[in-house]
Amino acid sequence: MEVDAWVNCPKCKTKLKQENFTEHMKYVHNKQINDAKIKPLETSNKKIQEKKTSIIISKTTIGIIIIICFLVVASIFIYYLFSDPNFPIDKKNYFVSIGGKGDYISIQEAIDSASNYDTIIVSNGTYYENIIITKPLELIGEDKNSTIINGNGSGIVVNISADYVKISGFAIKNGGSLSGVKPDSGIEIGSSYNTIYDCYISSNKNYGLYFYANPNATNNTIKYNIFSNNKYGIFAYYAKTNNISSNIFTNNSDYGIYFGSRSNDNLISDNNFTVNNYAIRIKTSEKNTVINNLIMNNRYGIYFCCGAVNNIVYNNVFINNTIWNADDNLGNTWDNGTIGNYWDDYNGTDANVDGIGDISYLTNLVKGDMFPLMLPNKKI
Repeated sequence: MEVDAWVNCPKCKTKLKQENFTEHMKYVHNKQINDAKIKPLETSNKKIQEKKTSIIISKTTIGIIIIICFLVVASIFIYYLFSDPNFPIDKKNYFVSIGGKGDYISIQEAIDSASNYDTIIVSNGTYYENIIITKPLELIGEDKNSTIINGNGSGIVVNISADYVKISGFAIKNGGSLSGVKPDSGIEIGSSYNTIYDCYISSNKNYGLYFYANPNATNNTIKYNIFSNNKYGIFAYYAKTNNISSNIFTNNSDYGIYFGSRSNDNLISDNNFTVNNYAIRIKTSEKNTVINNLIMNNRYGIYFCCGAVNNIVYNNVFINNTIWNADDNLGNTWDNGTIGNYWDDYNGTDANVDGIGDISYLTNLVKGDMFPLMLPNKKI
């Protein structure tokens, strides 16, 4: 269906059909069509309606985009406010000094006074305390060799039940008794997303660090610490997805690390295990990764037992572990498909000189390490 085209008369501003414009100019204004400038109007009601519709759609689209952007920004703000301890909120610093030069002379007093995510800075000295942390905060010691939290042979020295706690720069020692269902420890963690960094954890009667599910002990980071002269360096109970890296485990009378009771999906990497009874024992736990560790001069290296399956061990160095380097009759994986471990008692050859032994290294007469390294991958 054709639609009428309309124009305005440039002389009298009359609205005319375009087909009548020539006659109007000739008889009303005595002008030829070529003498007049035509100013066209909208060509149809349909076109007018299309333009209005387009404007409405554009405004609606812009409105929707603005609402989406607002919701995204609000969601990001809420997420970081409630889940990220580094989100910029009103944090305060508190200073603890035995000499009375700080805000407090007791670490526990400072913890009790602090708000979530505050920082407590502790000067050198020996603090005979058993501290309890029930809120997210950061605890910084001046030096791990001279800023000492001493449990004095009684109880848990540092008990953490909150998420997002950071502790660094302390010697934590003399946790209490060996008895009880859950014996005492230097540090006890029954929560998640905590960091223990650059601490010296020693001379605790039972556990240096004890993970337990309360209800979770997940995604904790334990790095650059020394675990020495404890019964167990680290004991884990239902602890999952934790990162234990770049620590030293030495002279622990029973175990450097002991995983028990479904402590799954943890990472043990880049640690040094020396002069322990067992370097690592993993029991009834699976999907743990043991990589890039030095395991040397212990009585026993790594021991898998009692339903510990689907764990992977590779790129580690086993040297001079006096009873054995590894014991595994459960078929865990001892290489990543191309690289295994270095074993000082490996007797195989390397005919093609690719750095990988030609035959596997057996761990208790099962398949063992299919790609044993001919040389250690780190300095001894």
